[in-house]
Amino acid sequence: MKYLYLLGYPLGHSISPAMQNAALRACDIRATRYVKNPMPPEKMREMILALRAPHCIGANVTVPHKQTILSHLDELSELAREIGAVNTIIKRDGKLVGDNTDAYGFLQALRVRRINPAGARVSILGAGGAAAAAAYALAQADAGEIILLNRTLARSVELADRLNKKFPYLGLAINDWDALAQSQLIINATSVGMSPRVDESPAPKHFVFPKHAIVFDLVYNPPATKFLRDAKQNGARVIGGLEMLIYQGARSFELWTGQRAPIRVMRTAATAALNEIMQTSSHKG
Repeated sequence: MKYLYLLGYPLGHSISPAMQNAALRACDIRATRYVKNPMPPEKMREMILALRAPHCIGANVTVPHKQTILSHLDELSELAREIGAVNTIIKRDGKLVGDNTDAYGFLQALRVRRINPAGARVSILGAGGAAAAAAYALAQADAGEIILLNRTLARSVELADRLNKKFPYLGLAINDWDALAQSQLIINATSVGMSPRVDESPAPKHFVFPKHAIVFDLVYNPPATKFLRDAKQNGARVIGGLEMLIYQGARSFELWTGQRAPIRVMRTAATAALNEIMQTSSHKG
């Protein structure tokens, strides 16, 4: 049996195993399983040993490892190097190759809704791996201006420096919270609002979402975060994180297997798994 791992800590009720295993079955890849492998940051050595084991053929990487794992891999794709974060690892000729499918997943979630970010003013809350992927994707899609908003100024500056090297003519602002109200696209790329912190939002207190805005929360559990509920209440158009999860997972699947990802199967499995988690949580409550 071969294995694909989901590496992160904590992993909680991730729906990626349900989604990826459904895709493996649909493509008749019977000898491979996708499993959670929770690893805290201090176990990086054990994580790399697990990846190098003969039975491992690849992995997804999530928080808090998307950036810290970079220096432990043998090769990086150009995209992963430029974004500065890895969410997918492929085993090629015994080497661990880091790639990034978050940027693709993010843009695809916009494309299927016929949203074109070209020329738009965009605010991104967060400066970690997900924020970096979203910012890079938006810069590639010719966003007019990107405002990076993060509690730690140094991380925003670091991300802005990376973007400037690749996109020197991109309009960039850092921690300009006043610009949030004039943004056409507002993105939560933090983990604030993720279950069990469902009553929290990364937006400033008393912030009123502009009615003209599209508000995208990369968190998928719960499907309707406080960030999205507040935005919708004020008339903004909202997008949850499930579609991005599906499309980044589909791209990872294609990199691992060389086969076209069964998107409908993956969406059905992901939705069912998320619904089950939500029902279980409501019964406990």
